[in-house]
Amino acid sequence: MKRKYMSSWGLAFAEEREMKKLQQMAAEGWHLEKFAPLGYTLVEGEPMDVLYSLDYRQRPDEDYFELFAASGWEHVTSTGDEIHVFKGRPDAIPLYTDQTTTHDKYAQVERQMGKAALVFLVISIGLMLLLQLNWSGTAEAIIWIVQTLVVIGLVFTGLPYLGFLVKRKRLERDL
Repeated sequence: MKRKYMSSWGLAFAEEREMKKLQQMAAEGWHLEKFAPLGYTLVEGEPMDVLYSLDYRQRPDEDYFELFAASGWEHVTSTGDEIHVFKGRPDAIPLYTDQTTTHDKYAQVERQMGKAALVFLVISIGLMLLLQLNWSGTAEAIIWIVQTLVVIGLVFTGLPYLGFLVKRKRLERDL
């Protein structure tokens, strides 16, 4: 079975674009198998006309997946036990049919990302303050390494937070 990698533009910024790209890939015979670092793993198969849709739910139970299945959506993969991708026939009822529930979807994930980004920001500021003290070469090097890792964490939580915030604000404006 052949596999290939498809990069991601970031779900917070290009969710619709990515779901369309996955739909196009499925039409060409490349189907979403799972999330991969900064993208997706696709597996080769028969070309299919399907839609992909995304939902965010922390620690979903079996009823959650049964509800989507009853609406014509098949669970494909999840990551972090909170981001779930489903596929359905082209005539499947959309997972979110109104702006209010779509707004709630983004507000929930925005809060989660915002909390995580805030933690990374506070730690980063604390580490910057620590660097102002006189440290030995080894201690300073360790602080710089930790600071670098914290900044990476801040980027991977802060940017999605901003992306979901913008999406939510646009929906509020349109309500």
